[in-house]
Amino acid sequence: EAETEIEPVETTEGVEADVQAQTDETISERRAELLAEATEALSETQKAITALEGEDNQEALDALAAATGKLELILARDPGLSLAPVDVTIVERDVLTTPEAVRELRDEIEELIDDGRLQEARRLIAGLASEIEIRTANLPLLTYPDAIKLAAAQLDRGEEELALSTLNRALSTLVVTETTVPLPMLRAEASVDAARELLDEAGGVTELSTDQKEQVAGHLGAARTQLEMAEALGYESGNARDGLDDDIEQLEEQIEAGEESDSLFDSIKRQFNSLKDRLTT
Repeated sequence: EAETEIEPVETTEGVEADVQAQTDETISERRAELLAEATEALSETQKAITALEGEDNQEALDALAAATGKLELILARDPGLSLAPVDVTIVERDVLTTPEAVRELRDEIEELIDDGRLQEARRLIAGLASEIEIRTANLPLLTYPDAIKLAAAQLDRGEEELALSTLNRALSTLVVTETTVPLPMLRAEASVDAARELLDEAGGVTELSTDQKEQVAGHLGAARTQLEMAEALGYESGNARDGLDDDIEQLEEQIEAGEESDSLFDSIKRQFNSLKDRLTT
């Protein structure tokens, strides 16, 4: 059975560095949202479990009292808060190929599904992702504080095994939320930014050398390829993507004709921001 030939889409080191910077910024923003008190409450819960396993009831009670105090601080500050973020991790999935190869693979997957070969199709589908997934673990404030207080009461009554079970169940109720950031969209935006940077460095479109004009054209072409990749992978296939692609094509024509294009660059940037906000789920 023939395999789909995979040809990588090339991007410059500068563009990939910009994509990584955008990813790092997104992750840093999420880390900044973590609540110190919630993180400490989780740590104290784990400390209480360790103390109970070591048959040190007093240390466990002290840890639970500390956890309760941290949770009360959170609820006093924001009574309507339902989830308190305590940790964030990232998972990156990427497929470095062409939109054409992705579409061929999609056709192959559809044929497998039509033939009832779902497991073969599932394995192929699993590879069709190019994204950063940000996972945030949260304490559920509607139930977690009550579980900590219940464990403390059980421990006061000498019901160590029940208290340990209550705490382990509380830890199992952590809620994980996920945010997905499509990499093709980040790469497309970074490519347009790289084109604009070259224009700024040259002092305007009329000052571009032949080599610089080719580089600008290369960046804009890469941006349109990445938008096509986003569509092929199923991240975006609506009018917003088509409008953005049309504007980048118009930008290519303006630059080739030596026309100033700052306003179009600004419009494209706004469209990217709007599209990313919608696609970042």
